[in-house]
Amino acid sequence: MKVLITGGLGYIGQVLQEELKKAGIEYEILDNDIYNLHKDIPSEKRLDLLDKDSIEDSVKNCDVVVNLAAIVGDPACLVDTRYAIEVNCVGTRNLVELTNKYNKRIIHASTCSVYGAEKENKKLIESSTPFPIDFYGQTKYQQERIVRDLIENRENYCIFRLGTAYGLSPRMRYDLVINTFAAKAANGEKLSVFGGTQYRPFVHIRDISRAIIYAIEHNLSGIYNLANENITIKDLAFLIKDLTDVTIEIIDEIEDPRNYIADNTKLMNSGFMFEWSIKKGVKDILESDTVKNYKDAKYSDLDLMKRVKENGN
Repeated sequence: MKVLITGGLGYIGQVLQEELKKAGIEYEILDNDIYNLHKDIPSEKRLDLLDKDSIEDSVKNCDVVVNLAAIVGDPACLVDTRYAIEVNCVGTRNLVELTNKYNKRIIHASTCSVYGAEKENKKLIESSTPFPIDFYGQTKYQQERIVRDLIENRENYCIFRLGTAYGLSPRMRYDLVINTFAAKAANGEKLSVFGGTQYRPFVHIRDISRAIIYAIEHNLSGIYNLANENITIKDLAFLIKDLTDVTIEIIDEIEDPRNYIADNTKLMNSGFMFEWSIKKGVKDILESDTVKNYKDAKYSDLDLMKRVKENGN
């Protein structure tokens, strides 16, 4: 068994590498290192999904492709919408065409952002109608359609709609709400909550990685919500306050109207079990050496994407 991880140098990808090693599964990473965070990587290893010919041998020589490659998050996507469409949609199409050519399985990382803003706080299942309201969510839903519509063998794809990720990674991000709140609390800064009644489903990156491996080992196919705990942003802030005694400021204005509760029954019924709670993950972040410098641009996909744009890449 050999796994190809596209976006293998990213926030989730580096943790997935660690979990694959624990499971004794051989893997190869494919990444263009767009943010130039890994200067020790030789040029021949910086492979890009947009260059279909360059990635063909990697797909041909693996058993399963895990597609994590993407410009992630609405702010980062809006820095260069054309490039975000190319990476998220054209790149995914190139990959799917190659998996078809060599009859490979693909596990694709989508997002619960495709659900948009559910006004009645109903639990959303995989057959619920997606209605993404942000640009990033629209590109991810288009990715889903590419995977579903183009895969010739219907048993050869598994799509995970990820909740909002959190947790420590070698390629750390402090632009994700739990990570940001924990970092602010660790540094004695107040938590500003805009609105706060919006629900979000959350999932630790270790559980994301474990679920991907579970899907590989158990041949899961179809679409699955991959989220553990649904909680409002306000309740999340108070959960962190219980751990740190941080000050909370509630602001009526809502900056991000996304609101959805993801039902994970389908995944749980397959036998998968989550191991990480928000409380456990926050405690882990609070003890991290990186938390003191959380405002560093290297921890923000938005800041990194702005740098790429400024450099003309």
